Amino acid sequence: MKKSIINFIKPLALLMTIAITLIACEKDFVNIESDITGAENFTTNSKMFPFIAYNKKVGPVQTNGLSSYVLGTYNDPNFGLTSAGLVTQIVPNEVDPEFGDNLEVKSVNLYIPYFSTVEGSDDDGNTTYTLDSLFGDASSGYKLSIYKNEYFLRDLDPESDFEETQAYYSNAYTDLNLSAFEGELIYESGTDGFTPSDQYVAIQEVPLDETELEELEDNRAPGLYLDLTNQEFGLNQWKDLLVQADGSTNPNLSSTNNFKNAFRGLIFKVEQIDNNDGNMIFLNINTTSKIDLRYETDLDSTTDERVRNTFSFNFNSNKFNTYETLTSNINLVDGNESTGDNELFLKGFEGSMTIIDLFNGNIVDEDNNTQDAFEYFRAKENQWLINEATLSFYVNLPSENSGSIEPDRVTLYNLNNNAPIIDHFFDSSSNSSDSYNSHLIYSPKLERDENENGVKYKIRLTEHINDILLNDSTNVKLGLFVTSNINYTNTSKIFNTTNDDDINMIPRGSTLAPEGTILHGNTASVPNELKATFEIYYTEPKN
Repeated sequence: MKKSIINFIKPLALLMTIAITLIACEKDFVNIESDITGAENFTTNSKMFPFIAYNKKVGPVQTNGLSSYVLGTYNDPNFGLTSAGLVTQIVPNEVDPEFGDNLEVKSVNLYIPYFSTVEGSDDDGNTTYTLDSLFGDASSGYKLSIYKNEYFLRDLDPESDFEETQAYYSNAYTDLNLSAFEGELIYESGTDGFTPSDQYVAIQEVPLDETELEELEDNRAPGLYLDLTNQEFGLNQWKDLLVQADGSTNPNLSSTNNFKNAFRGLIFKVEQIDNNDGNMIFLNINTTSKIDLRYETDLDSTTDERVRNTFSFNFNSNKFNTYETLTSNINLVDGNESTGDNELFLKGFEGSMTIIDLFNGNIVDEDNNTQDAFEYFRAKENQWLINEATLSFYVNLPSENSGSIEPDRVTLYNLNNNAPIIDHFFDSSSNSSDSYNSHLIYSPKLERDENENGVKYKIRLTEHINDILLNDSTNVKLGLFVTSNINYTNTSKIFNTTNDDDINMIPRGSTLAPEGTILHGNTASVPNELKATFEIYYTEPKN
């Protein structure tokens, strides 16, 4: 608010500071005694302004370079069923390794942790957890297959003369014909499908010269933990990645680039089982994510004694999500730019956003004359001090399709610079370690009723409106998105768009948002009590 006061007319600056402290956003009249001539009487009030809000379908989106990735199927009862797969390179932790003689691979296990919270310990002293980012029914399985990837993932884009990072998109199965690059099968879930577990991962193996499994000490937090040796790409194929037929180290391990060209990674393919809704979970692909090859070699040439070691691959390279709409309950299309839409659809992934055109329409002024709303507002530059500006949107979901499945947060972007409006950055409640409780002034959590069903979303855009009034900022169009992480302000490209397109990017928090919602618009056919509103609270002198 400091910025607004400085830009206000100087003779009233001191009084305005006092007034805004006392009145906040109240609509009552306030009289303040002052020695400043002509400024004894001030009033606070609010006014509704027109705007147009309409739907914009979002096509395939860029899904590489994300902070996390999703895996599984999620059935949104309002929008339908979506699957999320993963394509990833793997790279060796060590280059030019020396293995020893007579190498034999004993086991190969993949581990990628979920996002989880430690809750305590069980009766045996084992750590217990809850999963933080699980959507849907954890007990409802889906088919998970992992294939050797035969498609080479470039680091740089040749269309930019190799100056920009290569973008990979959610529609790879159609754009890249990814199915044609599914090589040997490495893993396949059982008949009941794959389901995530909130239990710690127990690392077990049969020790040398023993016959029984034993639990090792490096137990890990809950995560995707898979045996990669039971399909056509098995122990022998993994061994070939490490050594040649004569036992010498495979030359592809001489550098990460050589290895990525020879072994092009993994394709995690997700498919629905029967009519299961399945579940979707966020993968925390970090420094603990790896593929461990446990192998044995001769201790030396003078003895038959064997020694066991581990060679690991990590995921610190190119990776991206693939999305597929399996069922669709709503035909998402572009809306009416002239009149707005009755219903506003917000859906992440390859979904839908809402475009907002503020001050579009007429307004009745104090003399009961009708005039252009934006011209009326701009004329208040030396008369109004903006206390608050809000957009409010009412949820339009049947009770059976609402509640816990509704997203808690939405975010508002400037579509001219593809960044959040400035109120996001002015918000003193930002919390970098807890996105769920971050930026609550700018974008409060979804207001819910006594049954936990969604009622209303509110966005505060006070500084954005002040910028228009006081700094002659352009009244740009805004984009309303659902978001899974309001702190995640980076953007993803939309497939087949350029910088010349009005809409060419979406927030990555929307790229990774499984949940969606439906809102009432503000057209004439929407009941007044449910219409979306744009309201400005202000203070002005009353002489």
